[in-house]
Amino acid sequence: MSQLANKVAIITGAGRKNGIGAATALRLARAGVQVVVGDLCAPPPSNAANPGVGQWQELEEVAGMVEAEGVRCLPMRVDVTDLAAVESMVSATMAEFGRLDILVNNAGVVFGPAPVLQMQEDAWRKTFDVNVTGVFLCCKAALPAMIQTAGQYGAGRIVNMSSLAAARPKPFMASYAASKAAVIALTQALAQEVAQFGITANALLPGDIDTGFKQWGLQLESLVRGKALDEITSEAVAQIPVGRLGTPEDVAGLVAYLVSDEAAFITGQAINVTGGRELSQAAMPR
Repeated sequence: MSQLANKVAIITGAGRKNGIGAATALRLARAGVQVVVGDLCAPPPSNAANPGVGQWQELEEVAGMVEAEGVRCLPMRVDVTDLAAVESMVSATMAEFGRLDILVNNAGVVFGPAPVLQMQEDAWRKTFDVNVTGVFLCCKAALPAMIQTAGQYGAGRIVNMSSLAAARPKPFMASYAASKAAVIALTQALAQEVAQFGITANALLPGDIDTGFKQWGLQLESLVRGKALDEITSEAVAQIPVGRLGTPEDVAGLVAYLVSDEAAFITGQAINVTGGRELSQAAMPR
């Protein structure tokens, strides 16, 4: 995908070395893309999924790994729920690189997973703030720069991370599932709006991807169901036709395709990256 050389991408939620954001940054860097990696870089609230939040030192390490691929990388602290912070990230990107071709909205969390009957309103709202409003604000802030870039260089690409949870919700995860379903609707509306500017927008639905966030989820399920972690993991793998958990690189490879010229006729899609998991009957936690 040599046509990606010298393009510029912003990737949010890229502060964990074993995460989808970091893997995507590395995959694009290998294709010659200059990369901005962003993350909150602050301790999350106690009711948040800690594995989902990268710290500054780790974000700098991710940036170093990206630059080792021979491209420039700009690490940035950003709270995707704060429009001013997001606009500052976009402004810094334009000041550093002079263009913005690709936006990957990967930042995501879940606060206070619980049965709906017991879920705290604040946990619900915070989950939506990051997973949905964060995507909206990043698109809103990035689009003027992307439209300008597309007008000068041609084409722009937006990839939003939804989740298989949007299509196959699990008990106790209603806020996360609902927020990720909203990401799909946002993406499909946006795709129709920005097509006139030569910009595509697609959503990815990763399934069971072996990240720190997934391991946290497996551990939580182990605790709730009173089963050993190995047993919970084996049950999860048994539901995946290809017989393994996915890797961040499995998702990153599809991102790289969607932001390339080969995917110019693909927009408004919600694409599963699951190893076939959605084809299997869901196991109901008790």
